[in-house]
Amino acid sequence: MTSKSTYANGERAKASSWKSATSTLPTEAKVDAPYVRGGVAQGESYPFCLPVEFASHSLLPEVRSRILELFTELDIPWHASVNGGPSNHLLSSQVQCANALGQMVTDPERLVRAFGAVLGTKQVHPIEPGRFLTFEFIGSRDYLNEAVGGVRQRGANCTSVDAAFVHTTTSNVRELILLEWKYTERYAQRHADPASDATRLARYGELLDADDCPLQRGLLAFEELVQEPLYQLMRQQLLAHQLEKHRELDVDRVRVAHVLPPANLAYQQSLYGAARERGATVKDVWSSLLVSSDRFVQLDSALFCDPLITSAEYCSRYGSGTN
Repeated sequence: MTSKSTYANGERAKASSWKSATSTLPTEAKVDAPYVRGGVAQGESYPFCLPVEFASHSLLPEVRSRILELFTELDIPWHASVNGGPSNHLLSSQVQCANALGQMVTDPERLVRAFGAVLGTKQVHPIEPGRFLTFEFIGSRDYLNEAVGGVRQRGANCTSVDAAFVHTTTSNVRELILLEWKYTERYAQRHADPASDATRLARYGELLDADDCPLQRGLLAFEELVQEPLYQLMRQQLLAHQLEKHRELDVDRVRVAHVLPPANLAYQQSLYGAARERGATVKDVWSSLLVSSDRFVQLDSALFCDPLITSAEYCSRYGSGTN
């Protein structure tokens, strides 16, 4: 089994190797560079980071212009943004998600090829005008009481999912899929924060206490549910339930699908307190808390390492044979 540190280190080595070998980067982009966060370089230079002037080249050529335009149009912020664009860190999960799914915005057949076998995708429908897949989806209404001053922004300060699409399944169910993307993430145990917890309880408490709550009540205390990654899962599952309940986009069912590499044990073992007593992995624990376990599914991100789904360059960058 892969240790908590070995997986991330292996992905850094893989990204460094791709950066050195790829023909999609100019020579000037292949030098070591510091990671930039909050507009500030974070110490030493690394082979798995791009110089800031080439940060947008973290997006692969086949998606770069489309994704940059789409994120600007939808006012979606980039994580660890460099000059308003994507992170210069080659292990950004947001960038990997955009690289994997970017062509699917206008190509529904790629969605069928990617998700047909794992989610039963038979036909894909527009989710927004001109788009079969969209990013940082939040729904049309403030179902989770999160709007500050009546305003929500996709991907910032409200519950968003990395991507979403609507399909009809092989069993003829019209379904909304909410995709959350993980790569090398891991989560530490949180410190008590009564003020933040009071705000969160005011937002989500009524939904968690409702008779139709998608989580089985009383299995974990609220203080346990606001520990990441369960906190994100809780909010996304509440959003999925409300979207299904109100038949958003005229769907019959809404599922949360988490995409992540099974080798990232650090994520799966990010369990603390009473949650540890419910299972060995985040997936097992979360599934045990749901009223309907079929409303959550975990997918192996390796399925996107197929040039018919993404591209040969995507496979070179993220596939197992890149080292």
